[in-house]
Amino acid sequence: MISVVDKEMIRKLYHVQGKSIRWIARELGLARQTVKKAIQDAEPPKYKLTKPRLQPVIGQIKSIVEQWLEEDKNNPSKQHHTGHRIYERLVEEYNYQGSESGIRRLLGQLRRKEKETYVPLEFLPGTNAQCDWCEVTINLAEERTLAQVFLLRLGNSRMPFVMVFPHQRQEAFFEGMSHAFTFWEGVPHSITFDNLKAAVYKVLKGKNRIEQNNFINFRSHYLFEGRYCNPGRGNEKGGVENLAGFVERNFFTPLPQADTWTEINNCLLERCLQYARTHKVPGTKISVEEAWQIEKKHLLPPPKRQFDCCRRVEVEAAKNQLVRFENNFYSVPGAWVGQHLTLKAYVYRVDICSNRLTIASHRRSYDRGEEIYNLDHYLETLYKKPRALEDAKPFKRAKLPDEFQKYLDALKQRHRQPEREFVQILMFHRETSWEALAGAVEEALRQGIYQAAGVKQILENMTGKHLVTTPFTPGWYPHLANYKVDRPRVSKFDQLLGQPGVMVH
Repeated sequence: MISVVDKEMIRKLYHVQGKSIRWIARELGLARQTVKKAIQDAEPPKYKLTKPRLQPVIGQIKSIVEQWLEEDKNNPSKQHHTGHRIYERLVEEYNYQGSESGIRRLLGQLRRKEKETYVPLEFLPGTNAQCDWCEVTINLAEERTLAQVFLLRLGNSRMPFVMVFPHQRQEAFFEGMSHAFTFWEGVPHSITFDNLKAAVYKVLKGKNRIEQNNFINFRSHYLFEGRYCNPGRGNEKGGVENLAGFVERNFFTPLPQADTWTEINNCLLERCLQYARTHKVPGTKISVEEAWQIEKKHLLPPPKRQFDCCRRVEVEAAKNQLVRFENNFYSVPGAWVGQHLTLKAYVYRVDICSNRLTIASHRRSYDRGEEIYNLDHYLETLYKKPRALEDAKPFKRAKLPDEFQKYLDALKQRHRQPEREFVQILMFHRETSWEALAGAVEEALRQGIYQAAGVKQILENMTGKHLVTTPFTPGWYPHLANYKVDRPRVSKFDQLLGQPGVMVH
């Protein structure tokens, strides 16, 4: 092979001085074919093998290594063979005499040969969005908290939606998508997912999936099509995968601080809008926000009614008026003890229902073994068992204003059945509010009135409402306890006076 200097001399002799190929070959002692190649190509000369070099040692074990790499495709990524592990196995199992560096070179050649390539995708406006989750740390109420980040990104405009939740359960998955559709003012025609459990019950061969029934209901409500990546192929939704890294580095660095989940989610919406204003759609000269305004016109219209983003669980109320859900306990009115009920688990609350009637609602707990009470649920039971009042957990944990305890202490000195009278007073909150009742109790203490009828009269004067004088009978129509009936106004009949054809007696 000639040098770069020789090649330059040949080209100058031929192109500048006009020497013939024969003359140049004779004078420089080179073959005519070599001179022709130098004249035709100015690139530096490269050595090319006419046939592969023999590898007597590596050639014998190449097929074995290829088989092991093929088997690795069905194993977890962290349990794939390394170069060192292949070398160890070859020595132990096949008495391999070559070097480890030779095995590493072979492994590099085989993996370069199998290296996967990708095709850039471009979606028409409104046709697709991509969904994913990632995990970050935030400062919530001055405590470091692990948060799950829900990500949804439109395929054409690249408009993102980001929201944080305490978990990745199905109710959070539904709520995240529902909020995204509201934010985008429309629903994409299709959404690409991983094979997440909130949507997929079982992965079958190829693109076939058995989907979760609740997810089918959700998808039917919003009328989009669900698409799924192949198992272990998150790169098939690379747009949202890239968004996850960007969000972690920019939206959550430094660690955001907030007192509530709602506060931090409001900040994230502002970040999404800011991103849309300051970033351009790849391959175009328009901003994400401008592309989003165009894409909005191609989205499906959102339904008038939002989907009920919850997970439904069948429960039964025990004798202590508690239902159990995820190792926590929530109270229900006594009339529903022993009945089969439906618990609707939202992200931040639980509702307990009988058919379509909501009989109890509580904040949702993510602790273990916590008991969450509503004092109102136990008032009928305490009216029947008044002596249990002061030791009752629902009463102790209700954290009523101090006026109530002072009034109960005063009743004990002046009344034959102070606890029952006190429970009857507590029932008045159902028709007004706890704040109004606390004011009436404080006024009763000031005036020295120590009976339910007196507190009722003060409360009626304060609110202008006519209150029910007797407690509801336990077990009968508990759902009517909060029904409000206004005091009748006789003055309304005055409008009949002076009407033609009307006789007033």
